[in-house]
Amino acid sequence: MSKTSRRNRNQPSSGRPIWPWLAAAGALLLVVGGLVLWNSSRSRPAVTPQVAGAPKLVVDKTVVDEGYVRFNLPVKTTFRLSNVGDQPLKIKETPVELVEGC
Repeated sequence: MSKTSRRNRNQPSSGRPIWPWLAAAGALLLVVGGLVLWNSSRSRPAVTPQVAGAPKLVVDKTVVDEGYVRFNLPVKTTFRLSNVGDQPLKIKETPVELVEGC
């Protein structure tokens, strides 16, 4: 081998290193993939409305019996509300009626 070919082989290439670009592209790919997964998990399943032309509220429980509860102890009850109509449902602040002793 000639001396010039040995010297050229040991010298670094004149371009910039490629690894920062690869790292940036990998990070960008991870961020875009994460956003796609996050957005797909937020999408709602397609539901066929039961009522056309109006909103309709469906409540999963209409009566709740918590049994005997001592005075001043908090009670937590959860209701699942669904709109089965094809129009937007607006829920305004409504007082809750508490029936004691029943």
